[in-house]
Amino acid sequence: MLRALHIENYALIDSLDLSFDKGFTAITGETGAGKSILIGAFSLILGARADTSVLYNTERKCIVEGEFDIQHLNLESFFEMNDLDFDKSMILRREILENGKSRAFVNDTPVTLNILKDLAEQLVDIHSQHHHLLLNKPEFRLQTIDDFALLRENVLSYQQVFHQYKKIEKELGEAQEKAAREALEKDFLIFQSDELHEANLFAGEQDELEQQISFLKNAEEIKMQLYNALQTLSEQEGNCIQQLNEAKNACLSIANFDEKINDFATRLDAILVEAKDIAFEIAGKEETVEVNPEELERCENRLDTLFRLQQKHYVKNVEDLLQKLQQIDEKLSQFENLATQIETLQKEYEILTEKTMLLSKNLSEKRKESALLFEKEIEKKLTLLGMPDAVFKAEIIPQPSFTATGTDAVLFLFSANKGMPLAPVEKTASGGELSRIMLAIKSIISAASFMPTVIFDEIDTGVSGSMASKVAEVMREVSLQRQLLTITHLPQIAAQANVHYLVYKDVENEKAVTKIKKIAGSERIAEIANMMTGNKTGEAAFKAAAELLGCML
Repeated sequence: MLRALHIENYALIDSLDLSFDKGFTAITGETGAGKSILIGAFSLILGARADTSVLYNTERKCIVEGEFDIQHLNLESFFEMNDLDFDKSMILRREILENGKSRAFVNDTPVTLNILKDLAEQLVDIHSQHHHLLLNKPEFRLQTIDDFALLRENVLSYQQVFHQYKKIEKELGEAQEKAAREALEKDFLIFQSDELHEANLFAGEQDELEQQISFLKNAEEIKMQLYNALQTLSEQEGNCIQQLNEAKNACLSIANFDEKINDFATRLDAILVEAKDIAFEIAGKEETVEVNPEELERCENRLDTLFRLQQKHYVKNVEDLLQKLQQIDEKLSQFENLATQIETLQKEYEILTEKTMLLSKNLSEKRKESALLFEKEIEKKLTLLGMPDAVFKAEIIPQPSFTATGTDAVLFLFSANKGMPLAPVEKTASGGELSRIMLAIKSIISAASFMPTVIFDEIDTGVSGSMASKVAEVMREVSLQRQLLTITHLPQIAAQANVHYLVYKDVENEKAVTKIKKIAGSERIAEIANMMTGNKTGEAAFKAAAELLGCML
């Protein structure tokens, strides 16, 4: 509930302080006095945008503060979620600086404009004379039924699941598109991987093949030269080993004459041992060397295969091919991971689809049940507002796909007179009928919802005579359940209020300013009389005003 309002340096308001009570508060004043300025200033703390054009004095900032009693509104979770300190009394403040920048505060804590707006939407509902245009908006019609049915928590629960559903739907779609784009690449990579795996590559193979091919190509020469070496070492007459043996024996025969000569013999013996070992190995090697055209062809073919694969993959050696194979297999594993991801997303999507469907179905059922009650309540209000033959229908229309509010659209159908067919309200109702329909809707919603404060801004425009009294009665009923602030030009409505404020213009320092004061007693009678007759107020007007107020002069 709104307790107090402070406005400073806004439009024609230099400084203004107002206090409010429960029940019905009427705000009146001549056209141009500044009644709409009050709503404009108040809208700032509800999240409306503004710039320096609102400054009364362009050399200082504009401040609007509203004090609210929120102790019974269950807003603790909102404060906790937005890291704000909760107290049963709360102040919303908005500042418009001289440079045009804006700041918002909740209990002196800076907040974003969106947070301010989200909080204010749970505190105040403003309905102006042009709000009947909202009847054209599908989202307003659906919100009306949801507010009447008290489905706020149900809708929030649905939206939490719906947002998850949309998120998974998007991820699944993107994964499937990616899989489709990469299908051809995957087939090609599988072919490349199979080809390289079948090649049975190993590091160093190319060097070994090149050496083996060189050996096989020269096998005949190698065998012949090994044979010659063996002959020289040990096979032919006068071979090296025989000559070394003779040289060793010669040194041994005279070794006792000189220690150095004995050393020669020892060294020659060591050479002999090594020479015999070499001769043995050469003989073994010479026996294994064969001229083998088939093996040579096999090795050359294998090397050609390696060169072909290197050329195909634009690399220089087998090691690069092995690295390429590793990269291909890693990419293929990503395809496998993508397939697993798609499978997981598909299962999650099916689960969320089922959950979303169940929650939307539950919302639809509740909306259909509430729509029937809503229709009856609207018709009762319209009867009270002078349309006893009016027929009103809230038709719940199923939609083909999930939306952020479920799978429903709402169509308001209306007929003002007997025998007339129902048609969409925005197409068949006159301006006056639209205003009364909107008043009926607002009065019913304010009674059903937990909105603590309702503001009617000249929604009685175009209403006169006996209808004014009926509109006043509807407003009075609203005020019995909610704090109601009404800006009005009708004396019948102003007379129903518990508290009456008068907005007027004054001149200070040769500059027009808007002021407001609480009026009661004779001053209020005079204002009601003035509203009834204009400036031509006389004793009859005062008596009529007093009678309307239920008091005696």
